[in-house]
Amino acid sequence: ATLTADLDDDDASGLQITLEEEDGAVIRVSNPEGATAVGFAKRLQKAVLEANMNLNIRFDADDEELTIEHREYGLTKGFTVTGTKDDVIVDNAFEPELLLGRDIKGTINDEPADGDGLILTGEYNNEKTSGLSVAFLGDGTGNAGSVTVAQNSLKFQAGASADEKIVIALNSTHSTVLGRGVDNTSGFENLSQISLKSTQEAIDAIRLVDEALDQLLSMRSQLGSVQKHTLETNISVLRNTVENLTAAESSIRDTDMALEMVNFTKNQIITEAAAAAVAQSNQTATRVLRLLFNNNPHGHWSFFRDH
Repeated sequence: ATLTADLDDDDASGLQITLEEEDGAVIRVSNPEGATAVGFAKRLQKAVLEANMNLNIRFDADDEELTIEHREYGLTKGFTVTGTKDDVIVDNAFEPELLLGRDIKGTINDEPADGDGLILTGEYNNEKTSGLSVAFLGDGTGNAGSVTVAQNSLKFQAGASADEKIVIALNSTHSTVLGRGVDNTSGFENLSQISLKSTQEAIDAIRLVDEALDQLLSMRSQLGSVQKHTLETNISVLRNTVENLTAAESSIRDTDMALEMVNFTKNQIITEAAAAAVAQSNQTATRVLRLLFNNNPHGHWSFFRDH
């Protein structure tokens, strides 16, 4: 919603304006006698900021033009202006003037769509655009741009690495979606609209329920296929991987045990060899003394030391 009005110093002198936003916020701004239009615009802008109103205030001093603009778009976004002078900002003094915004209008791929502010949404009963919403952020008109729809799927981790993921996309199971596309005399468009007030409506309701069941069975089959061919296969692969890792761990532990046994045997051999060498050396000295004693049993032994 936008209000643009001419405002010179004579008009602004002694002017009082009341602004009320759609949420109930209200401000009143008075301009003293003899005050300028620029001064009035500044007072109005300050009051809007202090009240935290969702409005923009602009004043063009060269063109003597005041603009009051709502920051949001849509039919439900607007404000009311009340002035104290005829033909100054408002047409009639002391009569509130309501200004409302407009909802966006357009089509999505030439299909009708509903506008809400700047959001364009495909009609719920249109299979081509149902559930698609487009936010318009530009300033142009006509063919404003294009929309690329990506698959909004669910992702699940299905393996040990970060890249091993599976994607599952399922249709909505809401009653407004199930049962679509069934020709019927009662005019039911989906499961949420069925009624049993007459025989024909009951017959048509059964047709829509059958279609909804078929749709649910199709989704169930899709999930079963994912479980059978993806999840169970991955579980089997993971089990084999666990078995292989366990066997590898056992082999590593056996290798470690063999190494420890080798080191133990080596140390044992070294210890026994050292003990044998010491025993051998002691035995040799004893034999030498015994040999000398046997050759001279009554002799005397003299030891000389060379100087």
